[in-house]
Amino acid sequence: MKYTLKKNAGFRPARQAGFIQAALLFGIALMTAVLGGFALANRSPTSQTDVEQAKVNASVILKQASDLRDGVARYSSDFGSSSVLNTMDFSNTTDQGLFDPVARYASPQIMPSTAFADGEDSTIKAPAALVAGHWYVNKATLGHTLATGAADPMVVLPGLRQDVCGRVNTLLYGDATIPVATGDLADWIGDADGGVSASAGMAGWPEGCVATSDTKYVYFKAVQEN
Repeated sequence: MKYTLKKNAGFRPARQAGFIQAALLFGIALMTAVLGGFALANRSPTSQTDVEQAKVNASVILKQASDLRDGVARYSSDFGSSSVLNTMDFSNTTDQGLFDPVARYASPQIMPSTAFADGEDSTIKAPAALVAGHWYVNKATLGHTLATGAADPMVVLPGLRQDVCGRVNTLLYGDATIPVATGDLADWIGDADGGVSASAGMAGWPEGCVATSDTKYVYFKAVQEN
């Protein structure tokens, strides 16, 4: 009887020690795997924060453009559709500007600086004839098979980050592809034809994000289809 007790007492610690060692080895292996995955994720060229930021900026772009289009519709109801193309601008001039201080058709829209590519001018600008915050109005660009082939007044947001541009098109059309317009950036912000109607991949687009011929990224939205 004494022999049995001594035998059992001698083997229990060995079993417990083996179990503890196995658990420690498993924990170390698991921690190594987790830390390795974390390091690999951090080496990715696009972090999850960048992806989420692009999503937010793309959503803000679409919302602000929609607000501007609604303001243009109210302006058109007062002065007629032809006035949008002929006289409307982004000024705060009474009976002329989209930002008429009395009628308040629309308000200047200011984008977060994180939406713009490195090196682009992201300073807030005062409302003027062609610019509101970072937004511009363009009256010379023809949409791609939108209506009769006349110029379609557009609100324009130039100088975007490429990932933000692709995210805009994903939200609109389910595809991050960025078509290339034939015009350059100066055409879009200088109220010349940005070259949408002659470019592939944009047929029927009332809005979207394009690459310019000088590799800038521009969002546009037709606020009136002519």
